[in-house]
Amino acid sequence: MRKHKILIMEDGDLGASIAGVFKAIGPQNLKDKRVLVKPNMLRPARPDECVVTDPEIIAKTVSFLVAEGADVVVGDNPMPDRKYPHETEVAECCGFIDASQQRFRNIGKYSKRVKTPKNLLKEFYVSREILDCDLIVSLPKYKTHELTTMTLSVKNHFGIIPGGFKPYVHSLFPGIEDFSRVLVEIYQIRPPDIIIMDCLRIVDAKGTKFNPGKIIAGDNGHAVDYACALMAGINPLRIPTVRIALDEGLFDPAKIEYIGRLEKIRGFSLPFAFPFRNSVVEFVSRILYRIWLGRVPIIDSRVCTRCSSCENVCPPRAVKRQQVDYGKCIKCYCCLEVCPVQAIKIKFKIT
Repeated sequence: MRKHKILIMEDGDLGASIAGVFKAIGPQNLKDKRVLVKPNMLRPARPDECVVTDPEIIAKTVSFLVAEGADVVVGDNPMPDRKYPHETEVAECCGFIDASQQRFRNIGKYSKRVKTPKNLLKEFYVSREILDCDLIVSLPKYKTHELTTMTLSVKNHFGIIPGGFKPYVHSLFPGIEDFSRVLVEIYQIRPPDIIIMDCLRIVDAKGTKFNPGKIIAGDNGHAVDYACALMAGINPLRIPTVRIALDEGLFDPAKIEYIGRLEKIRGFSLPFAFPFRNSVVEFVSRILYRIWLGRVPIIDSRVCTRCSSCENVCPPRAVKRQQVDYGKCIKCYCCLEVCPVQAIKIKFKIT
């Protein structure tokens, strides 16, 4: 197994740091390459909330790639929100539209089915752009997570599947161990080529904000996550995705080569550990995602123009003649994203 280079860079000159990342671990010829830049766009949030990728990192990454002649698309799959039901609306709120130099695209419109019979998750859907691009640049946000302890490179890649399909996967695998294994499985379908972790301005589990002013980069997400856990001051194996990746031989901590200063973030708090914590978290998650799955796409026939866009885009073919077969519907909400007149709304279905 080859060495894993992990670069820890200060943000004194963020553009130069990002250029240095590509020089150290990226392809040297980017001209005409189709590049997908995948930030963390969990939900509508301002940059100062520290829960989505800082727009400045997106802007500098896109500027570098465009200058190198790459064909760049920026996109992610957030969960649908009542106030911001479409990806572009979420992106606007997060400041991603301007940061992407108008290269943000709604990648939730079209998806492809992926079959993995040997995995826990036998079949799922991913955004078409993920499988069609030449290069994926992942821009995760350094932050904590109640279920997986931290959200880092591997958890960020969960966003390659359509936003509404995420709670469905959660409901299938509510246990922390199984869900973490599924995250690793999804990550390995099409791993990012370059990871640039946003550790500029972050917030911990107690809501305390820090300004490390760093980016942590590499070409192996498991190694990047291992380094990020060390920065948080914990045993990296406390993060289940890291432990699973190590058990499966997807990286080797002994082969990590650190370039830059790997410093612990003093006072950084993680989700509180207590007896039977995992059982409690799993129980609550199971309930919340069951409630979420009650949300279904409803077609307003008064607004619908019968263009058939929803029928054509639906992966399991659950939409036909303005009707949704909820027995087939996987709640990916691709129909919502593609409807040109916003005739489809997500509502709780009362049976």
